[in-house]
Amino acid sequence: MARREEEEASLSLTPLVDVVLLLLIFYIVTTAFVDREIELQLPESQASSVPEEKKKFTVELGRGRDDIALNGERISLDVLDRRIATEAANDNIKAVEIRADREVIHGRVVEVLGIVKKHGVDSVGIAVRQAET
Repeated sequence: MARREEEEASLSLTPLVDVVLLLLIFYIVTTAFVDREIELQLPESQASSVPEEKKKFTVELGRGRDDIALNGERISLDVLDRRIATEAANDNIKAVEIRADREVIHGRVVEVLGIVKKHGVDSVGIAVRQAET
């Protein structure tokens, strides 16, 4: 009688490790692009005037009075004034993009616009969502 060779059952972990690493890479890549501190719903417009400069700063205004962020970092209005003044004095800022929620009071946008203009930044744009025609 011939002896049957018993095969030892084994589980290869290589495909599992590959899938886990791919999921990890996907998670890292997709979260790197999410840098918005404040949730915004931009107003709609037929055209937008957002500056396309290298030294562009982004100011975000949320619905709440204290919802202000500069380049993704939550700050107060006083700190925004000082940071814009410092960056403008060092010639590190050439343009500002204002991203305001559509529910923000007009006066807050004008207030931020005044701060930016006060420090000599002439290239200012207001981000909007492209309206469907």
